[in-house]
Amino acid sequence: MRLIFYILSFFASCIWASVPERYHTYQEVVKELDSIATLYPNITYLDSIGISHTDSLPIWAIKISANPQIEEDEPAILYNGTHHAEELLGTEICMHMINDLVTRYGIDPKVTRWIDSLEIWIVPIVNPDGREIVTSGLDTIWRKNTHDNNHNGTFERDSDGVDLNRNYDFNWNDGDANPLSEYYRGDAPFSELETQAIRNLSLAQHFVFDVCYHSARTGIKEVIYYPWRWDMTFSPDHPTIKPIADSMAKLITNERATGSYAAIFGTIGDGGSARDWFYGTQGTISFTAEVCTCCILLGEAVDGLCQRNLVGAYFLLDRALGSGITGQIIDSLAGTPIEAEVRILEAYNDKISPRLSEPLFGRYHRILAPGVYTVEVSKSGYDTVKIDSVIVDSGAPTILNIKLLYVGVEESANPKSQIPNPKLEIYPNPFSFSTTITIPNSSRECGVPKKAGQSPILLEVYDLTGRLVKSFLLNPYPVSLGTGLTTILDVSDLEMGSYFIKLGGRDFIVPIKKIILIK
Repeated sequence: MRLIFYILSFFASCIWASVPERYHTYQEVVKELDSIATLYPNITYLDSIGISHTDSLPIWAIKISANPQIEEDEPAILYNGTHHAEELLGTEICMHMINDLVTRYGIDPKVTRWIDSLEIWIVPIVNPDGREIVTSGLDTIWRKNTHDNNHNGTFERDSDGVDLNRNYDFNWNDGDANPLSEYYRGDAPFSELETQAIRNLSLAQHFVFDVCYHSARTGIKEVIYYPWRWDMTFSPDHPTIKPIADSMAKLITNERATGSYAAIFGTIGDGGSARDWFYGTQGTISFTAEVCTCCILLGEAVDGLCQRNLVGAYFLLDRALGSGITGQIIDSLAGTPIEAEVRILEAYNDKISPRLSEPLFGRYHRILAPGVYTVEVSKSGYDTVKIDSVIVDSGAPTILNIKLLYVGVEESANPKSQIPNPKLEIYPNPFSFSTTITIPNSSRECGVPKKAGQSPILLEVYDLTGRLVKSFLLNPYPVSLGTGLTTILDVSDLEMGSYFIKLGGRDFIVPIKKIILIK
């Protein structure tokens, strides 16, 4: 009996003249999300993250977390559905998940821990315009959005629309450039408002995991794709990602109840997919979940499919709190958070973009398999920190907070004119109210060209954040360079603390030297 049901389901996407009532319309999704946000204000925040390209329909995202109205220093995870219009099951899984999480909070200890410790973002419909084409019955196998490619003001199914999952700015050039194709990549990376909305949310939230739910008509079914296979090599995080994908897949029972999903590396030959953009540019471990053997299941089978997939989704919530390295990167003197590049040298190559700490808290999260790692943190203007033999155990992340020493203000002068190893004399230092600064009397010592005497010299004082707080316009450097240049700095109006100075003229620049002011 179950086999007959499976066979009917397999062909469902080809035989539906209209979508079964079990599936949400766009309006029903919006109404239900609004109701959930009203009923659970302490753990949900509903936000429109953008609009659709043609009909300007809001793209709704719901955040499930304790203190949802504020940005907390917690790992963030994204689940999203229906990049492709016909693949309605992604929306249903997302809605099922939302309802399940909010109703079990405070009752189920595991759910309570996830919501208290994480920021869970769910976008049920990425492609509202295209989904309306499907749910209205106009075309139940429509895939793209409804972008008017030829700008004639009429929706034409043979030539309009962009495949949103080919519109991301990572290897976009490898995608299909033919507007007649249902895999059409668009006329530029992120040309579509829908993908811009996902991009902007990602840039703001720094997700550690993402799951894009699909249910394609073609290709391999009931699999979890992970990043990636490229130029015959796996991603640098492959030792971490593959076990996660395997575990996630094995937890999801397939439609026939004969086994589980499979985990498969995704190639990036199609170009511009969300999964590869998330991982390649954002450092987010992203999965494509192909959840069914068809696009549109028989209505009575939907709840079962959703429930089976929640097990895999929830595994990632536990894993986000598991093994890895996390910490804050701060300025060692000012104590302020820093957005810096964090490299795990054992999980790095030149195909991935820099992995950055987020600027609000200086927080970085790296999901890693248990092992021993080398961490390198760098930012322009700061000393690079390299830490060897960082041990990552199973079960919980290793905490590694890092302080960077500020050593200079980034300069915009011509690099050829910058002076290496300047020798400036500041006396006394530390000092109160005023000090004397001297450029030695030898151009060979300080590197100042003789023609520096042709223009005045600007001396600038910066605080530890790189903000200019005071400047002095000095007399031109003596042409003979025989006596050097000495001037008294009056800094009585500055607060107590440490500062940096920079000297420059029309033809030269002396990089930064730290001065300390005590009052």
